[in-house]
Amino acid sequence: MPIYKYTAFNRKGKEEKGIVDAGNHAQARRILKQKGLYVKALTEDTEKKDRELFPFLAKLLYRVPRRDVGFFARQLGTLLDAGLPLDKSLANIVDQTENEYLKKALIEVRGDVIEGGKLSESMAKHPAIFPPLYHNLVSVGERTGTYEQSLLRLAELEEANQAMKNKVTAALFYPVIMMFFLGGIMIFLLAVVMPQIQQMFVQMNAELPFITRFVLGVSDIFTSFKILIPIVSGIVGFILFRRWKSTVTGRMTWERFLLRVPVFGALIQKVMLARFSRNLGVMLQSRVPLLNALIVVGKIVDNAVFEQEILAAIEKIKEGTRITDAFRDSQIMTMMILGMLSAGEASDRIPEMVSKIADVLEDDVEAAIQKMSSLLEPLMIVLLGLMIIVIMSAILLPMYNLTSQIQV
Repeated sequence: MPIYKYTAFNRKGKEEKGIVDAGNHAQARRILKQKGLYVKALTEDTEKKDRELFPFLAKLLYRVPRRDVGFFARQLGTLLDAGLPLDKSLANIVDQTENEYLKKALIEVRGDVIEGGKLSESMAKHPAIFPPLYHNLVSVGERTGTYEQSLLRLAELEEANQAMKNKVTAALFYPVIMMFFLGGIMIFLLAVVMPQIQQMFVQMNAELPFITRFVLGVSDIFTSFKILIPIVSGIVGFILFRRWKSTVTGRMTWERFLLRVPVFGALIQKVMLARFSRNLGVMLQSRVPLLNALIVVGKIVDNAVFEQEILAAIEKIKEGTRITDAFRDSQIMTMMILGMLSAGEASDRIPEMVSKIADVLEDDVEAAIQKMSSLLEPLMIVLLGLMIIVIMSAILLPMYNLTSQIQV
């Protein structure tokens, strides 16, 4: 069913903007009139066509926050658990949804459901909003008659992922602010203070030490067209890097390098494993077959190295290998995780054990983030102090030499 964007006036004369789904232009006007709205402008929405023609651009323009998707899953699961029919539940959520792009997608989902389609199949038509995990879990729920529970699990999963993201953001907030503060001070000293000091040294015909000449050379770059050289070089380098990273070899090489970076590599590994365990645990508890769950989670981890290891493990499991042995040669999996997986296999409680692994790893991630943050803060302060010492030395050494010459 087409979606129309409208601008209208309500009974109080206030202008309103929104979207409405209708069979045609005339029906859209009738629906708005029934709501007490006087249409000023009404046009068919082009987002669906844009998504089909320009999928990459659509991901940037029509982005839906994961928090909103998780809230939708919780709302729908709650309404279905209360006994409300699916189409009416979707209609209620559409009316309450504020994000325009999510609202349009839900209107299309509801239209498919009304026409007799499955919720999981309709979700699969919107991969930018509902990743494979969603339609896989909902599909299992549809077969078992418990898809409201699947939706509530998805909501909990989104909330857990958002909580981890918030922890990382909060831990890195202070170091990032310090970096901007440091950069601002350095630019001010090099672009404003040093040129004035340079004029004074020229007037005095002072002999400048190496450190002063070096700092003045850097200052000259900041105060002339020479600054374009590093800027243009950086832009070109970034574009070339992105192209290289988009290749299979480039992505694998880069992600292997990141995993070897001290401190950061260990944190990336723990975050990746926590995400893998949490998603796999939710899928297994929702009765998704192990192989299907691993295929979906392999895409979710968003790491070429780990995804390759997961695919290799899937092939071994197909041949009858235990899941613990299938990951025995993994560079990402730790011995602790393999040990817990082995215990889960021995007790036939893999779903519960995988969820327990996720809990342990998320605690480890929080501790690692706090440790990294505590290391970065003094490091940034020391770096700021060293840069200021270098600049002040570049200023004071020539002055000291001039003073010594005058006294002699």
